[in-house]
Amino acid sequence: MGKTTLVNSILMILRAKGVKCMLCAPTGRAAKRLAETTGLEAKTIHRLLEIDPGTGRFTRNESNPLACGLLVVDETSMVDMPLMHSLLRAVPNRAGFILVGDVDQFPSVGPGTVLHDLIESDVVPVVRLTEVFRQAADSRIIINAHRICRGQMPDVRGTDPSSDFHFVERHEPQKIVATLVKLLQERIPERFHLDSIREPTMSRLSRSATDRATT
Repeated sequence: MGKTTLVNSILMILRAKGVKCMLCAPTGRAAKRLAETTGLEAKTIHRLLEIDPGTGRFTRNESNPLACGLLVVDETSMVDMPLMHSLLRAVPNRAGFILVGDVDQFPSVGPGTVLHDLIESDVVPVVRLTEVFRQAADSRIIINAHRICRGQMPDVRGTDPSSDFHFVERHEPQKIVATLVKLLQERIPERFHLDSIREPTMSRLSRSATDRATT
C-alpha cells in the first residue's frame, strides 16, 4: 500500500462521513498530479490561500480561515518555513491536517526543512512507508538509494546491461562531457526506445550537454 492508496482511503472514509476535505500542493504540477490520483480538486498552496497579486499577501488567515474539516498537503518536503507558517494560520483549529511527502526528495527552495523537522520533533504522529512497490524489490536504484539514506556508499560494482543502475567512471572534464553527450544521444534512447530529437526532455538535455561540450 502506497501513499496514494492511503490518502485516497482516508479521503473516502471522511467524505462518506460528511467531512469537507481540501487538497493542495506547493507547485502546479504537484497539485495537478494530486487531483489526478484522488479524483478531487487540488490547488497550489498560494491559490488555496487566495494570494493577492498586488500585495503578495494571503487573504486566508486566522481571521478568515479555510472552510474545511481536513486539509491534505502533498509534496510537503518542498514547502518552506514562511509558506508553511502562512498555511497553518489559515487552518481551522478543529480541522485535521495531513502532510504527505518524502524528506529524501525535492527539498524546499526557501528557508527551512519543515517536513524533516516535524518528523524529527516527535511532537506529531508519523507514519513511514518503507516497502517499495513502484520498482522491483531488487532494483539497484532502490537498493543504492536506501544505502545512501543510511549513510553508506552506493554499490557501484559491475552490473549486467539490463540493470537499472550503472556507474560510469571518468576523470577528465572533456571525457565526462563526451560520455554524457553519448549517454543522452545514444545509449539512453536505445535502452528505453526514445527519440532523442522528438522527446522534449531528452532533446533539451542533449542540446545542453552538447553546448557545454563546445564551449
